[in-house]
Parts: sequence; structure tokens; C-alpha cells
Amino acid sequence: MAKALSTIGYSLNVDMLDAIERIRRSGVKRIGIQAPEGLKRALPEIAKEISENTGVDVIVSGDPCFGACDIDLALCDEVDLFFHLGHSELGESSAKIIYLEARMEVDINEAVEKAVPYLKSKRVGLATTVQHVHKLAQALGVLKDHEIEGFIGSALCRVKYPGQVLGCCYCSARYVEADEILFIGTGKFHPLGIALATGKRVVATDPITCEVSLIDPDPILRQRFGTITRAKRATKFAILVSKKPGQRRWQLAIHIKELGNAAGRKMVLIYLDNIEPDRLLNLGIEAAVSTACPRVALDDAAKYKIPILTPSEFEILLGLRQWEDYTFDEII
Repeated sequence: MAKALSTIGYSLNVDMLDAIERIRRSGVKRIGIQAPEGLKRALPEIAKEISENTGVDVIVSGDPCFGACDIDLALCDEVDLFFHLGHSELGESSAKIIYLEARMEVDINEAVEKAVPYLKSKRVGLATTVQHVHKLAQALGVLKDHEIEGFIGSALCRVKYPGQVLGCCYCSARYVEADEILFIGTGKFHPLGIALATGKRVVATDPITCEVSLIDPDPILRQRFGTITRAKRATKFAILVSKKPGQRRWQLAIHIKELGNAAGRKMVLIYLDNIEPDRLLNLGIEAAVSTACPRVALDDAAKYKIPILTPSEFEILLGLRQWEDYTFDEII
């Protein structure tokens, strides 16, 4: 029983039969369920369906959720089983946490066909998110029809499927033996991340609108250079450490603290859940280094009155890394 979850302009399929069978077999009494913002409106109906078919009590997480890295640990402690909706698991996971992946059944042929004229190479790597990963074999066939050899990178680091990328991990795209990358999916953050992480030419095609774009990382790189320049005037730095289990990088944060102190900066470790501008207002800091999701520094920079750097950008600021060696901050 696959359930179609309505979101903005399209639907995603989730295997609810598997979830219900797991609950019945386990004999649990209370479960928790969590979803990212785009799927939250489906949670009351899903909770009702689960409860009616299993007799368990269902508790819905009302907190924001930004990905598989963002498990509601407090709710997880209150229930016997915890279901995370929409994403695939990240590496090792607790047996108590079950990931209900959401898949989109849209035909991607047209989107890939429209991308072909933008491709310069006859060796093209394919990349996508979990919602479309089951369609990559179909994309290979379209490329083959145009005498283009397609490649799907291995499932490396924290990704579960070949060809899959995350907003914080692009290993499958970085190590694929191809000259350029075709990203199949919505939004610009993932293909931009691929371009920054791999240095390869990236073409993105949207399976919903069939719009194709060539990803240009230069504007964001210029923006990041400006942010580093602004931060050089700062003497008081916060090192932001996330409470989210898939983003928590204490060892890296301690390393950044030691580097900053050695360079004469005043460094303070800040532990928090949702990193937002108002959380930093009263700390008396002049700049921050985020060890959490790379989107905090790259995607949300305009929200903050102070410069927010990634760890590698802080190394550039200190002169420990050259600008030419700029790297995307991945969590691997």
C-alpha cells in the first residue's frame, strides 16, 4: 500500500503497508512520526491511518525538520518506534528509528531529453535526491539514445543509494568517472553543491517543470569571498555546534576553536538546535563559524547581520588555506 502525499505541485509515494506491518510485528504501544516541512500537512491523516490499522497511539513531531540529519530525539525517547518520513537513513541508525522514503513517480524522459543539448561531454555522471534515485536507470537509457555514456556514482560516505546526493554530501558525484554532471531534481542548492564540491560542470534539469539550467558557482563564490573579507575584522567568534544528531561535529568544532585561539581570536563554543539570527543577537559576537549543515552559511547568509563562515572558510581567513583551495563543507 503506497500512499500518495500531496506537496507543492506534485505527489510523493510512501510505502505505508511496510510501516503498518512493522508496527504490528513489533507489538509496540506508542509510535512517533516526523516529516520535513513540505510533507507535514500529511501527518494528521497518516497518524489516523496508522492508529486505525494497528491500535497504537501516534504522536506527531511538531518541531521543524530539515532532513534525515534532524531526528526529533526528544520524541524518540518518548515512544517505542519512531518513523521519519521522506528521507533515507544516514549511515548507521538506531533500530528504533525507521525511515519511510518518499518516491516521486514522475516520468523523467522529457526532463533528460531537454537537458541533452546543454551537455558538452559524451561521459556524463548522473546525480539526484532520494525522491528520484529509482529513475536513474531510465535516465541512462535516454542518454544512451543520444550516444552519451552515463555513469552513476557509488553509494559512498553517508548516502544510501548510488547516484544519490545530500545537501551536505556529494561523494557519489565527486568520485564518478565523468567529465560533467547532470543533476535531476528540483531546486538549485543540490546542483550548486555538486559544482562547488566537485569543480565539474553541472547541468540541472527539473523533472516537474522540465526546465534546464547550467549551474554557475561564481556568484556564490564571490559572495563567500566577501563574507570572509568582512569576518577578518572580527575578534570574537562563535563556533556553532548543532544538537541535531546528523549535524553534530564536536571534534571539528574543538579543532576550529584551537585554530582560532592560536591566531589570537576569542572563540566560544555555542550549542544549539535551530540556528537562527535571533539566537545569536545577545551573544556579543562579531562573526561565527558553523559546523552544522552547510546551508546555514551558504543558503541563509543574508539572514544574519554578522558573517557566518564554514570551517574551510575560517581556515582561509586565518591564512591556513588559500582561496584557490576553497572546498565545499561536506559532512561525510
